[in-house]
Amino acid sequence: MEIWNRISYIKDVKFLLEIISENNILGDFTGLNNVIESIENNQVDLVDYRLDNFSIYLKGAIAGAKPNEMHYCKIDLENRLALKDSLNDKIDPLFKYTLDLKISLFKSEQDQTKEYCCTWHLDKEERELDFSYVHPYYHIQFGGKKHEFLDSDMAILSSPRIPHPPMDIILAFHFVINNFIDRKKHNYVDKILIDARYLRILNNSKKRLWESYFNGFALDYNHDDYKLIRLFPLYN
Repeated sequence: MEIWNRISYIKDVKFLLEIISENNILGDFTGLNNVIESIENNQVDLVDYRLDNFSIYLKGAIAGAKPNEMHYCKIDLENRLALKDSLNDKIDPLFKYTLDLKISLFKSEQDQTKEYCCTWHLDKEERELDFSYVHPYYHIQFGGKKHEFLDSDMAILSSPRIPHPPMDIILAFHFVINNFIDRKKHNYVDKILIDARYLRILNNSKKRLWESYFNGFALDYNHDDYKLIRLFPLYN
């Protein structure tokens, strides 16, 4: 649990906010200040936060996006993460966890009367029950309640739950800039990816959230929660 030191985590989030500001990324990042304040004011020495008001704005056409006449994009992140009050390194340290990603497309920055959106949801399945569908312990799903643009030839099914390790603010930001932001149009992506401060906080978050998770794929790894039958039940 030392890797989850509250003061160290606050420093990492402050570095992320600093990097975003230095690179003049368009958006609303007031949620990071709220996260820092909530962790600093926590009566218990544990990382516990709820992130909202975190949005990246992109101007111009989005490569590969449909409909292709959209020229303005908002990427919204929400993340709830709370640690357990335990020093046991054989259990999942996360007590509460959800992450939501919503991408909204508009005709232009000035014309936002019609929204086309898609969403992803990453959470954990705590129950060990006999489900009719596969439920990996941590899983990501595409879809959401608000899909306003549906092609007449498109079929909408209940999407599968795909195994994916949990992500905090830093890892989720990394996921977004690598998957949804065109590096040729937005040169801040490459600058961030070679920033020594960014690489350090990214590695810190990988160690916090991913080290034990991926060790769980080893058959001889002794962990109550991170074990193959829970992490990847489809191929167990």
